[in-house]
Amino acid sequence: MKNDILGKVYVKQKDVYFKYSTDEQWTGEYWINGAKIYCKVIAIDGFNSDKHINHGISNFDMVLSADVFMKYNDYNCMIPRAHKDNVHDGIAIVVNKTQLILEVGPVNDFSSMSGYAILKYIKTTKKKETKYG
Repeated sequence: MKNDILGKVYVKQKDVYFKYSTDEQWTGEYWINGAKIYCKVIAIDGFNSDKHINHGISNFDMVLSADVFMKYNDYNCMIPRAHKDNVHDGIAIVVNKTQLILEVGPVNDFSSMSGYAILKYIKTTKKKETKYG
């Protein structure tokens, strides 16, 4: 929209007051196919082997990003690590229709830590739920 008097152009931007939540919420954004992008925070207790957590997302279709971090006192650890195998200290993040799964290499011990996963995802949609109808 252009203001002819002042010559300024106004661009509508998304809500800058987005608050992360353990409840599912629409981010105000759309994926390339017009599907709404949702966000949900999932609490993670400590682990030292593969961890399976039910995410409680109905109609889950595809994860767009999964940011996981663990904290213990002043020690912060961002996940994923590069890879998982029998020699290296890797962690993989997998999200399926019902669970967030942390696949853990044999040298990890996060048992005394706690943290969160921030998932951004799209859901299986009906045409009326997308931006492009």
